[in-house]
Amino acid sequence: MIRSVFIARNRNTGFHSLFEVIGSDNPVPATAPMDFELAEHLLRWGTLDELVAAISESGPLIDRSIYKEENRRLSINEAIEVVEESVGGERGFTRCDEGFLYLQLCLEGVSATGSASSLYPSRASVSRDIERHGLIESDGLAELRRWRKADPGCTVVVEPLEDIVLCRNLGSLVLRLTANIRSGCGDVLERSGFRHFDKIHRSRIAGELEDSYYVLPFQHNSSFDMTLNYSSKWFENVFGYMVINPLETRILDLRPKKDKVLFGSVPNAVLITAQTKTGEGAPFFDIGWKPEVEKTQLYLGIDDGGSQRDEAVAFVESVAKMLAGLTTKDGDPLGWSVGKPSIFDDEPAPRYHFHSTAAAMFGAIFYRYGCVPATCKNCGNGILVKTRGKRREFCSPSCRTQYSNRKAGL
Repeated sequence: MIRSVFIARNRNTGFHSLFEVIGSDNPVPATAPMDFELAEHLLRWGTLDELVAAISESGPLIDRSIYKEENRRLSINEAIEVVEESVGGERGFTRCDEGFLYLQLCLEGVSATGSASSLYPSRASVSRDIERHGLIESDGLAELRRWRKADPGCTVVVEPLEDIVLCRNLGSLVLRLTANIRSGCGDVLERSGFRHFDKIHRSRIAGELEDSYYVLPFQHNSSFDMTLNYSSKWFENVFGYMVINPLETRILDLRPKKDKVLFGSVPNAVLITAQTKTGEGAPFFDIGWKPEVEKTQLYLGIDDGGSQRDEAVAFVESVAKMLAGLTTKDGDPLGWSVGKPSIFDDEPAPRYHFHSTAAAMFGAIFYRYGCVPATCKNCGNGILVKTRGKRREFCSPSCRTQYSNRKAGL
């Protein structure tokens, strides 16, 4: 079987991007609801190898350009030309940066048990998986040439790793919050991995925080360590395939500025960086198990102005509204829309039409289709449980084993 997903790092921007081959018989993503098992694969991958397996099954999450300056979809000939120019050249894509890739792959937050998330990859796994999936490291060029021979009409989507990490982190968080809201507990945010950060701790932070928040480590803060730079103005005439603007530039303006409501605004949330007065990175909390990760994180803060439950509900509802209306800069829909039910259905109900694979994944979280949200009894991560039959209690076999060992005192 010919491999179809590879990863490489852009020389100019620092981005890691996935090269994802799409066969000519599957040119566009399906608009139907996503199967819950596939959705969980996309929400729970913890290593590069697991990511490649999930994307190979689902296809690209966002297969269209977010901005006019980029071009995500290439013909197979164009993709081969890009890679040929990259190998041994000074522009284009190059070998992965193992240290930076490790930071990018880490999932946000902590589990409900207070232990390190099982979705942090090991450094050994990153090194091993790069050799298997690196575009340059594993001779992906030869694979692309095989694709051209076998399916001349296939295309290649160059998708920023940032997009896929963001969808995983935001999706897994929303599922965890939804499950804890449904359980009826009052401490929804704390059960979902948030910790309270109040004004007393302000002296550790360089900037002035106006309010108190429930805070969760959310994703790698590329602007802090200057690993990435999202602005094309620094690179003059950037090749379209560089994919310089990830999805987060469209949806992560979480706090409206003054009277202007930005596209990606979530009224009760804000993204925060933690820096000491000397400009050094610092974690908001002394979590302790991944210091090199914690010091380069963007933190998601949710207001503590109301009850934890009310603030969690407001956040989830706002995220759903924001993602449903997601578009490219040209206005092409990437989220989802609601169509009228068919009069021929036994039980007519509104039909959701998803305009990207990412939207279908989030649709599986918000609308669930025969599933209910629950949390894993061991780690507290969100899971989707079928309403019929025996309901599972764990997100993975390893969590089941850990829980059993803990109960047995092992």
